[in-house]
Amino acid sequence: MRTHRPGSPKSRFLTAALIGASALGIGACGRPAAVGTVEALPPAAVADTAGSSTPVTASGTAHSPPAAGPSMPRGWRRCVNSVEDYSIGYPGNWHTTQIRPAEACAQFHPNRFTIPLESEYPLTALNAKRVPAPPSRTDTEFERTLSWAETTVAGRHAVRFETSSTGAGQHQAGTRQYGYVLALGPGLMSIHTTAEPGETRYAAWKIVVDKAAGTLTAARRSPAHPGCVPTRPQPGFYEAGRVGTAELTTPTSRCTTISVSDILDPARPADRCQTFRVGFWPLVDGSLTYTEPLTACGGHRTVLARNVPDNARYLVLYDVDYIDPDIQTVEFKVWH
Repeated sequence: MRTHRPGSPKSRFLTAALIGASALGIGACGRPAAVGTVEALPPAAVADTAGSSTPVTASGTAHSPPAAGPSMPRGWRRCVNSVEDYSIGYPGNWHTTQIRPAEACAQFHPNRFTIPLESEYPLTALNAKRVPAPPSRTDTEFERTLSWAETTVAGRHAVRFETSSTGAGQHQAGTRQYGYVLALGPGLMSIHTTAEPGETRYAAWKIVVDKAAGTLTAARRSPAHPGCVPTRPQPGFYEAGRVGTAELTTPTSRCTTISVSDILDPARPADRCQTFRVGFWPLVDGSLTYTEPLTACGGHRTVLARNVPDNARYLVLYDVDYIDPDIQTVEFKVWH
């Protein structure tokens, strides 16, 4: 996919990275963006902000069935990321935020915080993310290994580690990281805290990490419809040689693709081919993220995007062949 501003020659390519086999013998692969949810305990959390391009500072309200998992400490909430297929507990009075929905439930902190666009992610007290392997047993250019031990967390084989930054990387010298890397589904998760030198709450954060690691569980997806369903999108806008549909949202289903079919230009019935692309929210640098253009013809169903999650917001655009005497209007079905 690529981020594209209509009429601008600049674009930015986004790629999904494969995560290789690790020291625990597990493999995993990256997945596309989707909205995470927070299962709130009273008092209720503030309104859901997942999917917004603006940095947010508070937990979203749950909109999906709860994920089955271990019991949590009193007063904690459970945050669900159905794209990376995990859920994790965190203290109920802490805050979580993300820029991109795929990063939901990845950072938690006792104070409100923001993630600046096009800048470094802030250090936070509790972090959860997919990793390719446990940290090194030995010192590296960037980190000194303070401790490294195999252990068991909630019945899962895990590695407990603590490191200190040398200052050669992005963190200042003496920045500590403590946590666990453990198997979850087909991959590995790191549950850890990161603190700069002089952070007086580091010892307390380590205790939170110990508890949070025990709450980690695989997410349970919502009940799904059997497959892709068609829709006739409403017209939206014309700009820079393309026509875009009104906003669409993928339903909850087993379908993970967006396709087009039954392409027809009523003004030129013999022309049954058109070039399409899909633009996804949230905005990145003020623009949607677009797939590469593909040509689709006639009644054949052509896949424009794959690995699309439920409830993804998007629109479909096609390149116009003419604008005189009127802007070309193409009829087609969208399958999602």
